[in-house]
Amino acid sequence: MNKVKELYENLASIDDLPAFPAIAFEVIRLTRDPNTTSRNLEEVIKKDPNLVSQILKFANSSLYGLAREVTSLNHAINLLGFVQVENIVMISVILSSVKKLPLHKNFNRDKFLEHSFGCGVTAKIINNILNFKFSSAEFSGGVIHDIGKVLLDLYAPECLDEILENAFKKGISFIDSEMELYGINHCQLGSKLLSIWGLPEEIIDIVENHHDPKNAKNKLLVSVVHVADLLTYTEGIGFGGNYAKFTLEEDEGWQLLIKEANLSEEFDLAFFTFKLYEEIEEAKQLYFEGSK
Repeated sequence: MNKVKELYENLASIDDLPAFPAIAFEVIRLTRDPNTTSRNLEEVIKKDPNLVSQILKFANSSLYGLAREVTSLNHAINLLGFVQVENIVMISVILSSVKKLPLHKNFNRDKFLEHSFGCGVTAKIINNILNFKFSSAEFSGGVIHDIGKVLLDLYAPECLDEILENAFKKGISFIDSEMELYGINHCQLGSKLLSIWGLPEEIIDIVENHHDPKNAKNKLLVSVVHVADLLTYTEGIGFGGNYAKFTLEEDEGWQLLIKEANLSEEFDLAFFTFKLYEEIEEAKQLYFEGSK
């Protein structure tokens, strides 16, 4: 058994496997319970000053443009809504965990996070423009879609180096290089980690199938993240190890979006990317700064 397959098979038994914070589990549980009140959420979140800061920062961002500053956590929770609060908490704790990991020298953490955020923000833009109403699942899934690459970097860095070198030499995608060399890919690794963590099924679906949305349970949601991933590469936002050439108009995920949104084949792609960099910078300020 090669090292990547061994990593996949034994992932649950790794002693130092990153854990998903208990407070985030509790927030996810509460936000999905119809009997939960904003006071219930407040009691849990206020135990973590960093999360309180993140939620207040988001509530006071230009996204809402309020005339008065939001200083109450309960007010912020009611303003943002439970779905957005869950989203903020999930992304904040994952970012905080990734930034603290002792990553391999050849794995550029900043570029990785820039690509991850670029994908999440682009997915959010697509969702908003096409009015798909995915309640921020596309953003959460977009940000953590490549978390399996972190596992490669942590536990099989020499394999990661080989995957990157092979992809570069042959001008192929990271996932094609993985499959050619090891027969296991970062999507499988990432989805298994999220299953171990017990994260929502829709997020696992995105991570597992973002390179092959036709196999997803929610094909439209995963196609949004898939196309966002491709657009992020096109715009040169961050780096994920992809050296393959592609034509978006011929992509299966793009074709699915075209069909579902009743768009013409000539739809202007610039419509998706017009405010891309501005929104990415805002997202980085909201999340990165509070994830020390």
